[in-house]
Amino acid sequence: MSLVNFSGQNVVEFTITGFDHLPYHKLMGTVILLAYCLALLGSTTNICVISTDRRLHRPMYLLICNLALVDIMFTTGASTTMISVLLAGDKTVSYNSCLSRVFIYHLGDVTQCLALSLMALDRTVAISEPLRYATILTNQRVFLLIVVS
Repeated sequence: MSLVNFSGQNVVEFTITGFDHLPYHKLMGTVILLAYCLALLGSTTNICVISTDRRLHRPMYLLICNLALVDIMFTTGASTTMISVLLAGDKTVSYNSCLSRVFIYHLGDVTQCLALSLMALDRTVAISEPLRYATILTNQRVFLLIVVS
């Protein structure tokens, strides 16, 4: 006899009911949308400034650029569902969309921890080995560390 309880029905969508008690759905959704847009604007500006200025093509600034990319991924995974629920009133999320957003959110969370760890490593090398810093952390090694993380 099988111990699996399978009814033959697959989950197609989820219904989000956690925001029903809020009195001002549209106001809260607008605030979250504004914060999301500001986060995207700040991170994009940071990436554009670092990528266009040749003087900023140093390991520390490349790590800051990586952190901005991770921040875009993390905020996109976290806030897009809340914005659609609060502003559009769409309380259902498909299974595949929910799964992909949860994956992006957790990937962004782990990647952000690794990006901050790389930044701490950069500062540790700069403080403990100031004369050898340029030979220890080159742009190629930083790119490799970013890809690995």
